Amino acid sequence: MKRKLESRFFQLFTGEGMALALFFLMYIFMLERIAVLEAFLFTPLSLFCFFLLEWILLQGTVYWYLKWKRVSRKKKTALHDSQYGRFAKLKKINLILLCMAAGMWVIQWLFADTGNWWALFLLVFALGEHINYYHIRLSYQTPAEWRDWKRRGWQKSVLARELGANRRWKQND
Repeated sequence: MKRKLESRFFQLFTGEGMALALFFLMYIFMLERIAVLEAFLFTPLSLFCFFLLEWILLQGTVYWYLKWKRVSRKKKTALHDSQYGRFAKLKKINLILLCMAAGMWVIQWLFADTGNWWALFLLVFALGEHINYYHIRLSYQTPAEWRDWKRRGWQKSVLARELGANRRWKQND
């Protein structure tokens, strides 16, 4: 069981880390190679939404890395209270940044006609990643996971369950 968990957490943190790195490299590649897209990719809002997406992906990478590290050292999968506290703060920061990005998108939509759809795509992607980590699990990769989703419906994400349990545990002390 430990090896299976260790392998799963390793896959999750390396997968998130690869997505983080590949999205960054693709964005840079598109900026340098495709001049016609520069007006869409390089608006302040598009850059803000892109870095917000990367910021949230980095949080997922760190979370799964910490879980993998705990299991690989033959400890429980639960993180330290201080780490849960940091993730709870990051959740709030993400919500503030997502609201700022949404407000900036409305302003850009009203006053500019370039980059709106690209910025919206990045904003929705960032919002989806935030929901996937901090609220409801949105990603299902294996047939077994899809069957489980069909049977039980939407479930809280692992981090959301752990943050809730940690908050309740701290309140009982």
